[in-house]
Amino acid sequence: MKRTRGFTLIELMVTLAILVVLLGLAVPSFRGFIGSQKVKSGTYELMTSLVLARSEAVKRNANVTITPTSSAAWASGWTVTGGGATLHSQEAISGLTVTTYTNSTCTTSGTVGSIVFGSSGRAAASSCYKFTAESTTNTRCVKVDLTGIPSSGSC
Repeated sequence: MKRTRGFTLIELMVTLAILVVLLGLAVPSFRGFIGSQKVKSGTYELMTSLVLARSEAVKRNANVTITPTSSAAWASGWTVTGGGATLHSQEAISGLTVTTYTNSTCTTSGTVGSIVFGSSGRAAASSCYKFTAESTTNTRCVKVDLTGIPSSGSC
């Protein structure tokens, strides 16, 4: 008697049905995970740029500026410049919204066009930024106070 190998059509259909059910349960939670990672990534990138700008301002004993790539739209990326040279450029992070905000611990006046660190490492003005992932409720905030020290946390 000859032996046949492989799967029957019914075994294959049952396996695919189980796979579809598992994917249907996993995709919504995975979407939330991706959103929270984008928010963390965006805040980390801004914090890194702020620390770089502050340290370069002290090191160069000159003003160093962080400017959004397109007219105060921080979500499109930003550049760190000092002494006429570009020190760092950050590309836009897709699916991320960045807005300024004001609350009891941080006051941002109007739209922030740039962040300027003086030679002492102090910021010219305090400002707060809220990072939000599109189609999720994940938010995280970055605050720059007048001392120039950035901080990050929940909003």
